[in-house]
Amino acid sequence: MLPSDLLVVWKRQGKIYPRYVKKTSNNLEIALNLIGIYKDGIGKKKKTLKKYVAEFEEHDYRFIRGLSVLLDRKSNFKCNSAIDPKKLRREVFELTGNLGAATTPKKRIQILKKASKKLELPTDTIENNIYADLDSELILESFKDLSPEELLELYNLSLTQTLLFDSIELRFTTLHNWQNIFFIAKKLGLIYEASQNGDLWVKIDGPNSLFKLTRRYGSNISKLIPSILKSSNWQIEAKILWKYTNEIYSFRIDSSNHKDLFRIQDNTEVYDSVVEADFGSRFQALKTKWVMRREPEPLIVGKHVMIPDFSFERDNLKIYMEVVGFWTTDYLLRKIKKLKEIKVQMLVAVDQSLACEALNQLKKRSSINILYYKKRIPLSPVLNFLKNAHKEIHLKQLNFLKNIKVNFTEPIVNFEEFAIRIGVSVEVVREVITHNPPENYIIWSKGLLKKEKAEHIKQQINKKMELKKKLPLTTVIELLIEEGINEISVINSVGYKIIWHGLDQEKAEVVNS
Repeated sequence: MLPSDLLVVWKRQGKIYPRYVKKTSNNLEIALNLIGIYKDGIGKKKKTLKKYVAEFEEHDYRFIRGLSVLLDRKSNFKCNSAIDPKKLRREVFELTGNLGAATTPKKRIQILKKASKKLELPTDTIENNIYADLDSELILESFKDLSPEELLELYNLSLTQTLLFDSIELRFTTLHNWQNIFFIAKKLGLIYEASQNGDLWVKIDGPNSLFKLTRRYGSNISKLIPSILKSSNWQIEAKILWKYTNEIYSFRIDSSNHKDLFRIQDNTEVYDSVVEADFGSRFQALKTKWVMRREPEPLIVGKHVMIPDFSFERDNLKIYMEVVGFWTTDYLLRKIKKLKEIKVQMLVAVDQSLACEALNQLKKRSSINILYYKKRIPLSPVLNFLKNAHKEIHLKQLNFLKNIKVNFTEPIVNFEEFAIRIGVSVEVVREVITHNPPENYIIWSKGLLKKEKAEHIKQQINKKMELKKKLPLTTVIELLIEEGINEISVINSVGYKIIWHGLDQEKAEVVNS
């Protein structure tokens, strides 16, 4: 965060945004110069550094001072006096009380001489050290270096945190890092509410809400922002009470438009246990068609959330997995209570030493499947469970597609796009349509091509092929792109074949099959 007087914003039509800085050559040069002041300032007083910094304030004093505040936090300043400055001041002030205020140079020298005699110190030593512990007199001992890009990204993050300090409420969603986000939110004492309508959104009441009007709460909300930004995909929304006018403004940023403004932090996966890490690495090594995610989006369980350890996704099917590998009585009871409220398919891998009647009762729930393990989670039963679940959903999707009437009118039908549109897998679409293709379409690997469209493409190719009886593959690709097709596999479906001369696409040719 930055001091509020250094926050720079623009407001328009009920919206408010910090004036983020871009990584222009000018801004990067300014950041580099300021970093240089601190790198070269080891052993200098803080007030000396600030004097050098002030020379750049003609550019934009709030921007320059904001960068300087952030550089201060990368610095370690210390009092370099061998004598306690507070003791010196106490002695001098006592003498001043006895002798009267130093209203003239002569009186000032008199007081310093008295102090010098009493403390057995030279007068210049007293003068040089009496205020050595004040902020401006501190000496720069060390500086943690950073790049100009990092400094500008840190400045943008600090602007965001400073603005959110005056929020009424904060809402956010993200793709990853939920476990860490909720851990930090709990540690900071933030009160949140989760809701799900497609994506999971978390709402946190801000410091300016009716029940939490505290500076500390606002500061804690700001501290949560870096954890949200660790994900590769995020959105943040807030309502801001602008204290100068008491007006409420909307604020919104997302990773699609603002990711480059902030420092992208390391998002390396960290497992909670050796058991989970071992299972995750072995499953990934199998290279199955399932997409495994570590700590996916939270599930809403009553008034709480639960973050499964894994999710497995394939063909619009998502199955969650929870690993119960250590316990206390309270932990196990809380875990069982949450699992009872789960409404999605969940595979629960339980250390067999934890087997108990309460866990066995969960087997009665159709959405819960318990797998006991010893030391490490076996892959075979997990794969069998996923296989059976996929087989079941595959059959349901097949029956669904077979029982609906579909009339295609488009010249080009892409299997993947059609599958997404009706909510089934690409494999199901390909299987059903290949078995019973529409009369006026031909099938190619990626979809359907209307016969009229196929004939038109053939005419275009033949027209260009009249003289040489062959065409460069690159020429045919350009023709297909103009017709709205980005796949060369359609070439075989319309009566041609590709002759390859090595691996270079530039040398390949298209001829009649």
